[in-house]
This record gives sequence, C-alpha cells and structure tokens, in this order.
Amino acid sequence: MSRFEQVMSRAFWAVGLLLVISITVIVITRGLGVTWNLQWEVWTVATALGTVGATAIALWLASRGAWRERNQIARVVSVWVTDEYLEREDEPAYRRRVVLHVTNESDEPIFNARVNVMVGDPAVRLGPLTAPPVLSVIPPRRELTFDLTVPFRAHEGTWSPRAEMFFTDPSGRRWNRTAAGELHDVTGEESTWSVAVPLDERQFGRQDSFDNPMLVAVSFLSSLMDGTPPAELTIALAPEAVGWAQANWAELRKRLEGFNPTSMVDYVTPCIARVKLVNAPDLEGRSVVGEGMALPIEVQYVTLTRSASRGWRIFSVGGTNSPDEIPLPDDAFASGDPTSGGK
Repeated sequence: MSRFEQVMSRAFWAVGLLLVISITVIVITRGLGVTWNLQWEVWTVATALGTVGATAIALWLASRGAWRERNQIARVVSVWVTDEYLEREDEPAYRRRVVLHVTNESDEPIFNARVNVMVGDPAVRLGPLTAPPVLSVIPPRRELTFDLTVPFRAHEGTWSPRAEMFFTDPSGRRWNRTAAGELHDVTGEESTWSVAVPLDERQFGRQDSFDNPMLVAVSFLSSLMDGTPPAELTIALAPEAVGWAQANWAELRKRLEGFNPTSMVDYVTPCIARVKLVNAPDLEGRSVVGEGMALPIEVQYVTLTRSASRGWRIFSVGGTNSPDEIPLPDDAFASGDPTSGGK
C-alpha cells in the first residue's frame, strides 16, 4: 500500500469512528435521562456525517489528483533485468544472456539515477555492475541497456535477477523504484551505514574461477602484502600492461598498507573492472542502507582487464584510466568461459 493510500485509509477510518462516537453519545445520554427529539437527532447526526463525509471525499479526490500529478513522471520510469538462453552458433549448446533495462517513458528527463542489481532469495546486492554508478541524465522516451552477462559469470546462484533504482524527477523529488516494482517517494531520506556483518560469499563471488575479478584482485593483494616474490606475482598481471616491468614492489606494498577491497566490483565495461580499495577499518563488514553514498575517504583502485581465454588479470593499481586508454587482450570481445567448476 502506498503512503497516499495509507493516509486516505486513515481518513475513512476517522469518518467511521466519528459515526460510532455520535451514536454512542446518543445512546449514553438517553440512558442518563436526557430527552432528545428523534427527528432532530437523526437530522443532526446525518448532517454532521454528510458534511464530514463530503469533506473527506473532496480531500481524497484532491489528494489523489495531487499525488498523480506529483508522480506522473516517476510512475513511468522502470528498471528490470532480462535473463535468457540463446542458441550458440559454434556448437549445439546454449549461452546465457543477461541484460539490465532502464527506461524513462515520460516526456521529461530524469536525473542522478543509481541502479542496484540483486539476485537470489534472500536477495544479495551486486551493485550497478556494468551500469555507471550514477546515470546523470536519462532523456525522455529512452531505454538504456547494459549487458550483465560477463559480470554474472563471477557469481553463483544468480537466479531471479532483478534491480532497483533511485532517481530524481525535474521537480527535484527523489524516488525509489523497488525490485518488486513499487514506487516510493524518498525525498529527504538519507543513506546510513549498517552494523558490521560477515561478508555474504554470494557477494564476493565464485572462489574457483578466474572469471571473478574480485577473487583475482584479493589473491593478488594478499600475495603482494605477504611478500611473495615479484616473479610469482606476474601470473596475475595483464601482459598488455607493460608498465609492470618497471614496478617498484616495495613502494607499492607500502602504499597499499591498510587498504582493503570493498564488497562490490565496478564494471567500467564488460571487459574492464575496478575493485575499490579503502583504508577504513571502521567500515569493514558494513554496507550502505539506502541508495548509496560517496566514500569520504581516500580510495585506490585495482583495475583489471578480461580475456575470454584466461579470465581477469591486473592491469594497474592506484588511480583510474578511461577505457580508451587501456589496451585489451586480442580475445577481449570473444565469447568464452575460462572457469573451472559449476555455473
């Protein structure tokens, strides 16, 4: 039930309560010996109830009209995930294709949209995946699509995929379209940090696959901080990143001391991923309750690139590069699954 429906339900309950009180007063006063004129009693009560009822109905119609006018843009904004299996052309088998859809069917743009993809039951949030962390503008009458096929390979139990979205309409009101399709006005609500809880392994992803960039990043960082010889670290590095040949491993180890990965991977493109590193012990095991927020702390990034044959490898650690500045493997756009173990 929407907030509007809740308010109007309370209004009608109030009218009903007034009717009960009126009848009760008449009954009690009669019992005390007070003489009432039946015609006056009925007429007075009916007039009072008619006035209150007419006022309630007028308020209901006015409020309903105001609500519909206020959310006329928001109610035609949607987000959903399609999950299908298509025939492969190179062999008698199927391939999975997962796509995120974001639509604005109104005649006005919407702004600052944040999408969160979730899977399973109970739901686990995977973040925006290949969608940008913030969609600054979604034009009117537009549908945006983002391929989630590669990011989904990093996780098990990815059945029942769905998404929620927060966005702002042209009047400045903030809305939440939930994964269940409900629409809520969340204007003025602020995000908070949850209490610390153990990491959900479904969020971390598969621990048996090089197609999980979080696994590759965490394994590399753990080996680096443990003092693993550089020659043994190169297996995790992208050959296309020629700068690793001049890496100062001791300096890199010192710079990353105290930094740990956050729980979600940002996919700049299906073949380029980033894992955020933060030095914030008080935030370990905690997640954002609400739509998300900027981290008020220093952030470093592990950037990875994907090859269809070998999976994810470390391209750089530190700052960020735009996708057109990152050389990719020759088979970056080819289909392939370098995983071991089940799907």
